[in-house]
Amino acid sequence: MFKKARGAAIALATTALLAGSLVGTTAVVAQDEEPFKLGMAVGGFACCDWMKSQGDVARALAEQRGWDYFELDNAGDSGGETAVNNARLFVQEGVDAVIQFQGNPDQNPAIAAILGAAGIPIITYDIAQEGMHFVGIDNLAAGIAGGEGLGALVRDQWNCEPDLVISAEGAGAGIVNEWRTGGMRTGLANICPDIPAEKWVSVETNGQATEGLPASLDLLAANPDAVRMAVVGLNDGGVLAVLNAADQLGRADEVMGWGQDGSFIVGDNVHPNLKGSVFYFLEGYAAYALTDVVDKIAAGEELEVKWEAGDPASQVTPCPVSVEEAKAIPGLQERVDAIVANPTTTLFDLFCPTA
Repeated sequence: MFKKARGAAIALATTALLAGSLVGTTAVVAQDEEPFKLGMAVGGFACCDWMKSQGDVARALAEQRGWDYFELDNAGDSGGETAVNNARLFVQEGVDAVIQFQGNPDQNPAIAAILGAAGIPIITYDIAQEGMHFVGIDNLAAGIAGGEGLGALVRDQWNCEPDLVISAEGAGAGIVNEWRTGGMRTGLANICPDIPAEKWVSVETNGQATEGLPASLDLLAANPDAVRMAVVGLNDGGVLAVLNAADQLGRADEVMGWGQDGSFIVGDNVHPNLKGSVFYFLEGYAAYALTDVVDKIAAGEELEVKWEAGDPASQVTPCPVSVEEAKAIPGLQERVDAIVANPTTTLFDLFCPTA
């Protein structure tokens, strides 16, 4: 069992039950049991409300289980040093397991070393690291699905003859960017295989609409004759950097983007040229992490650390949607409330209109 005191209390309770007496048993467990303590490090990027929601859902599901919960913020916009300090704080706090979303993967080896030395299992969302249980999307499949969605539009509206296919990259995400953004290119090429190589260009956006805007403006200025532009990328935010640049330059008449993660495809203010996205339901990842990994750790199981995205501890199913299909998906808070009220399912099962 996860704590020595808890194991002793349960053993005593079991002995009492076998003896046929329940008198005093509950009191013994309540006094001696030390609850499992779950640590959660939220991503902390300013761009995305779902990062806070990941913590809200983890807290609610942990409390439903009677666990203690301790949350820290990895302050993703700071570059990653905060996440390493947080790892030390988790050790000091005596947590039994840590879930993290760490958008700056360069810091992950240090985090793995700190928590690993303390014998604290780590569950990482979407960005793989040796020694951490990987819970996340099938990044390559998600990329291909999104690329094929946009490819169908490029085929139907432009006869597979775009002036540019622009990849909004987020190189800092490492292999995740290669799988997602590269998968988008592969998916689009599956539908439109004869687009010339010189029409495929990339711009670094770091996956953020505001941060990626200057470079996107420069890219469009360097290609003044491009009118039909298809935009793919690491996530919705990166794709929006290019779409917003086209707006500012008055060149948005024939631009089409398809994102990844679903962050900006729902609600009243969806960009008119964002034609679709691949929903991950990021806020609901704790439903996978707790059911497939943390519950087993709390029960004392010895788990193999499945850390590779191709062989994950728990895999999230991508949900590709057009902008029209996305209208059937409720907003973030409603989704958070739904998964907390239905903790034995997933948001994919609850809300994916293309499932």
